[in-house]
Amino acid sequence: LAPLRELLAQYKNPSQINALNFAQLRDELIKINPLSLDHIKRVNIAEAEFWRRSQGTDVADSSLKLNFECGGQQWVNECAFPTGSLSSSSGADMKFMIDLLDMIETQGIPAPAPIEQRWTSGSSARMSPAHGPADSLHSWVGIIMYLPTNDQKQRKAITDAFYRYKFHCESSLWPKFGAVEHWAKIELPPSDLSLEQQRERTNRIKARLAARFPVHDFAVARKYFDPHGILGNRLLDTILPRAP
Repeated sequence: LAPLRELLAQYKNPSQINALNFAQLRDELIKINPLSLDHIKRVNIAEAEFWRRSQGTDVADSSLKLNFECGGQQWVNECAFPTGSLSSSSGADMKFMIDLLDMIETQGIPAPAPIEQRWTSGSSARMSPAHGPADSLHSWVGIIMYLPTNDQKQRKAITDAFYRYKFHCESSLWPKFGAVEHWAKIELPPSDLSLEQQRERTNRIKARLAARFPVHDFAVARKYFDPHGILGNRLLDTILPRAP
């Protein structure tokens, strides 16, 4: 924890920080200036050094190892895209990350660590973002911004910055790589946008889903199994078609 503690000690009395864990230290650091590009770079460098020093091998029960301190409140988004097969990657996974990092630098986005990347094989579920043959390979990339403060003005500024960050990914990267959002990360456009902007962004979501998934087949199945729409909600009823 030394890199994070040393950085935070430049702003707080060391006696206030010695009892903090990794996630708490990062939250306290980000809280100082969450939208400053230079400050977030310093925090990311300290976090990278923390992870470098945490490398090694350890064996224990899975309940102790398959978890980590992910921090407090946060905005996250995750997308998935094909990247070849288990035996022959297309390289799209690395190209996506290079383009994402280039976009962050070009746009001057104060993007905190981590940018998460994981891989799965293909799923037989037709509505899965990773639908494909069993030997197909799919990469999932998650972006994040933290909400370490209770100050409503600052939280609104972070939220707006995150939506801009996500919008850059959506418009610049997702079409290029055939990426779609994790279903649990899809949200309707913010209500503070104009009605025209809300319609435009909603239509873009609907078009992206219709191009990737058998949404009309799903609508037929939904009508059969849930004729009264009990399992629906405002989001699903807006972005997915209904069978006549």
